[in-house]
Amino acid sequence: MSELRLDLKLTTDGSHQLALSLPHGPYLMDANDVEVLARTLAQQRDKMHPAVAMSNPTGPRTAILDPRWYVAHESLIDGCALHLRHPGFGWLSFGMPRQSLLDLQKIIANVLDRVQHEQESLRPN
Repeated sequence: MSELRLDLKLTTDGSHQLALSLPHGPYLMDANDVEVLARTLAQQRDKMHPAVAMSNPTGPRTAILDPRWYVAHESLIDGCALHLRHPGFGWLSFGMPRQSLLDLQKIIANVLDRVQHEQESLRPN
């Protein structure tokens, strides 16, 4: 397989371009081009085998701290659309049917209970 290199370039107007170095020379991309490329790569990855594992991830993961999010009621699935903003991938949207929302609500309630318990145990008597 040919060597592929990506270099982030700062333009004179302060925006960025991603230089994709191919064997026959670079192809410059602005922020919008990179978004289209990322979306296109994700769409193609979805078609590839083996598929992305359905099991929970193991090992270290990089988490986005306190991402922007919003939720919108979605009557077609009797649930909601959950939208999370990733600084590199943009807005990621997930359809959450009612049962998934109930499961998530239970898990979040358990986590909040643990956080509250830890905070209370750290308070001086």
